Amino acid sequence: MKVKKWDVIIISLFVIASFIPALIFTLQARANSGGYYVEIKVQGELYETRQLTGHTGREEIMIETDLGVNIVEIIDEKVGMYEADCPDKICYSPEYISRPGETIVCLPNRIVIEVKGEKPDADDEDIITGWASDHHE
Repeated sequence: MKVKKWDVIIISLFVIASFIPALIFTLQARANSGGYYVEIKVQGELYETRQLTGHTGREEIMIETDLGVNIVEIIDEKVGMYEADCPDKICYSPEYISRPGETIVCLPNRIVIEVKGEKPDADDEDIITGWASDHHE
């Protein structure tokens, strides 16, 4: 059986159309969330939290501890380690992060920078289960 030009076009349109619901779901979920924020922990304790979604400009956060000095930089909606006095400088890679789940760790100075999604309100319903968010961790 010979594959015709219109068969390929129709199959391609169906494949492309199959991704439309996923795209709509992702865009709605992003619009309904409060956005992304960065959480900076020093020696296991929360040091600073800053909103990333909608952030414009440049901001520096200086962290001085008995282990060393680090400067965290937020540029627009991205965050990264601007300066660190640790010997290995692994915390410079990746340079900047912006998506939930991404982290930067400065192990010698015990600093963790993590991008997270907006925390749900206590009365929000889970999009999957339909339960209020206080029913799960």
